[in-house]
Amino acid sequence: MPESSRRIYATHVARITKVIAAPLGYVYDWCTDYRPDDGRYSKSRPRFRIIRLSPDRLVRVRYLRRSDGPLSATVEMIRLRPPDRWHLDQIDESDLNSVDYKLTRLGPRKTRLSIHLVERWMVPTFPAKADWVRRSSGYWGGLVSALEEQYAAGRSAKA
Repeated sequence: MPESSRRIYATHVARITKVIAAPLGYVYDWCTDYRPDDGRYSKSRPRFRIIRLSPDRLVRVRYLRRSDGPLSATVEMIRLRPPDRWHLDQIDESDLNSVDYKLTRLGPRKTRLSIHLVERWMVPTFPAKADWVRRSSGYWGGLVSALEEQYAAGRSAKA
């Protein structure tokens, strides 16, 4: 969390739920297979560097060159809690994120992903909460589609 001298301009909190047509183990493996090419699922196409600290802890650094500015970096600390949850703390130049992920088995080939997001904005310009939630949900909707497509095609969750 920020030092006491840092100003927080706003805090957004949201819960997003997605039902995924794949078994819990597959969903967990797919979602926690952090790789340098994870940017393929994003419109902005960031690059990633993964640093494994232990089997259940890693640091991911995301690099992104914006069209109107210099290269920026985001640092994420991830704690894996197999078989059904993980946590991410993220910091960049404008905000701090804390995200809890929880999977629930709904059937042999159906899983619910529950995401609890807390974002603290350290800059005076930030998106409206409704826009932020819509963008976050849409991003996860795209990831769920990619996951389901990979599962339906019989490809490994770690590919």
